[in-house]
Amino acid sequence: MLHVNVNGKTVVLLMVVLSLFLTACGDDIDYIGDTYSPTSHVDVYFSEDDVSENYQQMGHATAEGGTAEELQERLIEKARENGADGIIFEEIDRVKTGETTTVDAVGNEHTLNTRVLQVKAIFIKYKKNL
Repeated sequence: MLHVNVNGKTVVLLMVVLSLFLTACGDDIDYIGDTYSPTSHVDVYFSEDDVSENYQQMGHATAEGGTAEELQERLIEKARENGADGIIFEEIDRVKTGETTTVDAVGNEHTLNTRVLQVKAIFIKYKKNL
């Protein structure tokens, strides 16, 4: 851990660098399911009850890192690439990815939990397009 004394205050640079790294690099999308020919448009839903077409679930996807809007766009793009006709966003959460404990100049311990935004979605294919 790199401690720098600035005007009598200890600054922990490693925590800042690590947080930036996790935010910038924590943008994975995991997908498990079927794949079809890419589609040009994906309908967006936030509840299975909102889907009026007959459909089957193609698979499940999880994305982490970034803002909710960025994750939504990246998941929609992944759905297009995998041939989905629609995507149902089912969960959004901040998940703990680790923790760092530091000791300040007077010996007090401070624990910082590292968290990233996680969004889960279901990719769907309309039965009329199977």
